[in-house]
Amino acid sequence: MEPIDLKTAREMVARYKETRKAVIDKHHEVNDTESTWISIDKLKEFVNNLPSEATGVRLHFGVHDADHSNAPHQTSVAIVPTVAGAGVDEHIDAIQSDLVANLAVSGLAAVGTGKECPPMCKA
Repeated sequence: MEPIDLKTAREMVARYKETRKAVIDKHHEVNDTESTWISIDKLKEFVNNLPSEATGVRLHFGVHDADHSNAPHQTSVAIVPTVAGAGVDEHIDAIQSDLVANLAVSGLAAVGTGKECPPMCKA
């Protein structure tokens, strides 16, 4: 990961809200997710329990179903560990490949995120 300055981060978030979020809100008639909060303890626990073959993590965007208790129809992410692929700097995960899905029992399963905002937006 490379750091970006706060001005750039704020511009990226504003651009997302003005473009992607605005389209999702209008088309799906929902006040869609702007961010997701994850407890640092849960994040550390996840990283510390990755198996030795893990090369990193991938964040897959997804949408909760209509029956989700806190954020029905809201955008979310699934955090999925990756393992080395066949190519140079290639990393694959259990969502992309059934071969990696078979490793899920050893700690390569996906995890959901914490609290989507909206609706759960508290400082």
